[in-house]
Amino acid sequence: MHIGGGTVKRRRLHAVPGQQVRPTSGLVRQALFNVLRGLMEDAIFVDLFAGTGSVGLEALSHGARQVYFVDNESRALQVLRANITRCAMTARATVINGTLPQALRTLVESVQADVLFLDPPYASDLGEQTLKVVGAGHVLEPWGMVVWQHAARRSAPALVERLSLWQSRRYGNTQLSFYTLDTHL
Repeated sequence: MHIGGGTVKRRRLHAVPGQQVRPTSGLVRQALFNVLRGLMEDAIFVDLFAGTGSVGLEALSHGARQVYFVDNESRALQVLRANITRCAMTARATVINGTLPQALRTLVESVQADVLFLDPPYASDLGEQTLKVVGAGHVLEPWGMVVWQHAARRSAPALVERLSLWQSRRYGNTQLSFYTLDTHL
């Protein structure tokens, strides 16, 4: 696994041993950052369920100003910190050890994100729970975007709190659903 583009393109990343953490594939990351291309320069990016940190590190490589990585699994946090150091991104990376969606309370106090990416375990309902907290809170800039990576067989709701589904894109068994704030609600 490696960074696919930007300033640290081809930098190899460590993986979390075992089957608990499912890193986002290079193809999906490439597609994601093609969609987000205009939003990344100087962005505040939040990588929820960060795992190895590959998505957040890709965001930094593509010009994000700061990335907040959130995870609570100890082995994932060790690998995440090692990958941040390996990419020489420690000054622009903040790691938060916490469970979701509860860890969003910590972020709301200090962050308004331009892009918030969530990749919870596919078999859980943590994606919907996290979308509800994000939609009801103020962690996202008014023009910001939420990207939910989930199993393609799972349908994404059209509206969650104040978040409206903008589009969904499928990549094999993976789907990316893009949400924006609906300012009319």
